[in-house]
Amino acid sequence: MDTAQKSLKGLKKHNRFKELDALRGIAAIMVVLFHFTMDRPERNLGFKFGVTGVDLFFIISGFVIYMSLTKVKSSLEFAINRISRLYPTYWVCVTVTFILICIKVYLFKSLVLHPPSLWDYLANMTMFQYYLGANDLDGPYWTMIIEMIFYIGVLILFKFHLLKYINILGITISLGVAGLTVFFHDHAFAHQIFKAIPLLSFVPLFFAGIIFYNIYEYKDKLIARYAMLLMCLVCQISLYHYGGTSWWYLSQAEYAVMLTIYFLLFVLFVSGKLKFVVNKITLFLGKLSFPLYLIHQFVAIRFVIPALTNKMNLNYWAASFLVALPVVLILAYLINRYVEIPVSKQMRKKLNSISGVNAIHKAANTSL
Repeated sequence: MDTAQKSLKGLKKHNRFKELDALRGIAAIMVVLFHFTMDRPERNLGFKFGVTGVDLFFIISGFVIYMSLTKVKSSLEFAINRISRLYPTYWVCVTVTFILICIKVYLFKSLVLHPPSLWDYLANMTMFQYYLGANDLDGPYWTMIIEMIFYIGVLILFKFHLLKYINILGITISLGVAGLTVFFHDHAFAHQIFKAIPLLSFVPLFFAGIIFYNIYEYKDKLIARYAMLLMCLVCQISLYHYGGTSWWYLSQAEYAVMLTIYFLLFVLFVSGKLKFVVNKITLFLGKLSFPLYLIHQFVAIRFVIPALTNKMNLNYWAASFLVALPVVLILAYLINRYVEIPVSKQMRKKLNSISGVNAIHKAANTSL
């Protein structure tokens, strides 16, 4: 590969990450604004569509995680990367939220909130509270078990060299879960399956992300790949009643429109035509997207906004956008700067050292 080709490839990958960061930022702020208004009539001003921000996150996750599997040399390296990337930020957000809940319950004597136990806190710290029988301490945490199941699933496929069957598996599972919604609509059997494995409610979105990565990277089999994307879109629309909370706030037609927009955004992305979403604001929000997503709901909805509107009689819009939004953005920024970036880096370095991943890579490079 000559210098010009290398430069072009490097620029291509650089733009890829900027566009994905911008989409993350857009998804995060959509979710935040939705939560600010979800229990108020203001949600009908358009904020209700932010409930689908998690769907966009899942497509992005499918793309990014599959891409990361093409870059790691071992399943252990992948696991370490994921653990160090997610847990430090998550632990801080869970701890802050737990402390604030305790303050609200025990200091301010709130009768609305259920007093959290030490078990609730410890279970939430694992990200597997769904299977440990503990409630999520904050609303956004429900998506973490879905992400974790996806990570474990693709890790198993990677470990046993089965990723080459990803298309067959993705098509089979997507059509299978869509079939459940058709032939067992509102039947206890279907609900039990989706409850047992919550990832199933969103498999078509993760699979779509994988397909988009293959389109972007290889530019081949386009008819077949776009046909699979259409299948993913239709299957996910059929899962409307079985995943997340979109069905509480949107009609199935509205949900379908939002999913179609997200798929079209990714079509533009893999075609190199999504640069218009990249700017300082979306990149800033993208950088903060993970801590912002995790920390905003209880802090703003249960703490800041009620205190300002109920106790100080401040206008709702002023309380939400002039105070609560800056507060959660500042918190997310602090967590990103002092935890997500440095602690994750140190944790990855430490885990690689303990596990011997660095030594394995060094030996492999030496042998080359």
